[in-house]
Amino acid sequence: MAITVGLDFGTHQTKICIENSDTPLHKTYEFYEWEEGVYALPSIIQINKDHTLRYGSIDLDSCLIARKKKIVADPGELTLPTQPVEPDIPIVDEPKMPPQPVYTFVTDGGISMTIPYKDLYGIGRPLPQKKGKSDPMKIWHKKCQKLKLDYEKRKRKWVHMGGKRLGLPMPVEPVYPPKPEETDLVSVVPESINSQLIASKEQKEEYQSWLNQCALLKKQYNKAIERRDWHISQYKKEIRTWESECERIKRNYAYRKKQYEESLVEYPMVYRYFKQATFSAYLWDYEIKPQDLTVLYLAYIIFRLEERFGMDFSIQMGIPASKATFNRLKPLASGYLIQVIRLVEDIFQNDFEKFLATPYEELLSMIPKYEYSEDLKMQYGLIILPEAYAALRSLTANSRIPRGMSIMLDMGGGTTDISFFVIEDNGEPHIYHFESIAKGLNFFLEYEDRHSFRTIDFSKKKELEDVPRDVFNSAFKEFKGNIDTVIKNLTDFLHQDTISRGFMKSAFRDAVQNRPAIYTGGGCYDNRMRKPIFDFSDVKYIDKKILGIPNVVEENRITIPYSLMATAFGLSIQRLDDEIEVSKKEDLFAKYTNVNEQYSRWDAHREHGMYED
Repeated sequence: MAITVGLDFGTHQTKICIENSDTPLHKTYEFYEWEEGVYALPSIIQINKDHTLRYGSIDLDSCLIARKKKIVADPGELTLPTQPVEPDIPIVDEPKMPPQPVYTFVTDGGISMTIPYKDLYGIGRPLPQKKGKSDPMKIWHKKCQKLKLDYEKRKRKWVHMGGKRLGLPMPVEPVYPPKPEETDLVSVVPESINSQLIASKEQKEEYQSWLNQCALLKKQYNKAIERRDWHISQYKKEIRTWESECERIKRNYAYRKKQYEESLVEYPMVYRYFKQATFSAYLWDYEIKPQDLTVLYLAYIIFRLEERFGMDFSIQMGIPASKATFNRLKPLASGYLIQVIRLVEDIFQNDFEKFLATPYEELLSMIPKYEYSEDLKMQYGLIILPEAYAALRSLTANSRIPRGMSIMLDMGGGTTDISFFVIEDNGEPHIYHFESIAKGLNFFLEYEDRHSFRTIDFSKKKELEDVPRDVFNSAFKEFKGNIDTVIKNLTDFLHQDTISRGFMKSAFRDAVQNRPAIYTGGGCYDNRMRKPIFDFSDVKYIDKKILGIPNVVEENRITIPYSLMATAFGLSIQRLDDEIEVSKKEDLFAKYTNVNEQYSRWDAHREHGMYED
């Protein structure tokens, strides 16, 4: 029996498509029926009151209510650091300045008078000049300037004549006249000025000395003020740091206290989203590891499959991966499946009833050790494919998409997988980019709870229609922004790449206008989720007609939307390996760089609608 199981292990629900190639020219495809008329198994594990497991549905009457979250230590009493001690701030007194020097003299009338030095002429008051008399100081400056200029002139002439070379004597520097003395200045003071009020040289020096003492005292005072203010500012800085640290400790304490209190709450023991937490950075703060829940969930599926097909089938499973993460996640997914098969076949010897009757604590302890190797992977017949590629494969298997460039968005419960591909002459897809964004249907369902920091109750089912319009709009804006960023980065690069190869600036934009934006997956059944992406405005939704799956077993009984089964169908199409050929985006138009016998620019127009400049 040549059976290939396409296992679409979803965040919200799991679908299986089975390819039977006993007759290679007449392969049949069957959607696995979990119960009558049910073709999707919700990715739910419930722990019952007797500690056994329930799969795919919730029954709160039989559900165990217990502590579910990881053990979080009690943070105890809030302890804050000691407030900094206020330092001894020195008191700085105003400096006591020395008395200003005064001048005491006797007037012609015999009266004794005392005036401060600053009121003397030549110190605080300008010394007036007699009218009609020249200022001796100005005359002295002019004479000195004239002598200096005359000397500079003679010196330049000596240099110009080559005086040094000819041995001529160098001009002698002039002798400047003596600077006028105070007595000379006094002699020109108007007679109306009392000569006793003109400061002497000694008085000027004494006054300057007094000024210097005052300046020194003021400088010392200012330095003391600076030191005092520095101590005050340092203390204020310590207080601000202390207050900030107290706020940080209070916030952390409140968060830890909330975590501790929540860890004590007893919830219905229902688990979802363990698949997303297993393969991405989804926040998981429950006591049971998501990887263990993934193994126990997949074990239930393998038991069901082996009950019907025995052990004679191969498994092709999809994982949410981008080109950058696929090679890292592929061994993990293979290793988990190896654990699952060993648990079913080696530990339980295919005894399904015993498995269902075993308490979950024992099941967790019985999970085989994780182990991976290429030989083991081949031994167990495992193929791991990116979900984006699997969904694309289902779409192009029967040539339902026109040639040229297209994008596909597979919206699941936990991720949205994006593919950029080109349909070639043979109808096969050639992938140039695929990426997985960690946002899917549950991003919308959890959006309100996430932003209000409420604990998500997995026991309550929530549909997209239940999300308030304003919450949906906010979530969609963020979600669409992530999608747009991926596509814009790609198309911007390709646009510049075509220009560099000699195409018209508008050639690429024209080529992708009205190209298909294809939506599939359970996350896009609501038409609000399906929007044009830039120039990819031909929005298509995967249905039965587009998929065109041949030879579907009991097709008339199937009521599930085919968009939900597309990835499972793509996974069921048998492959010999999981080496996915993904070309670099730089290669898409590389063959049109130089015109040669094999290729011409006409090919670019024929294949992509491109025109050269």
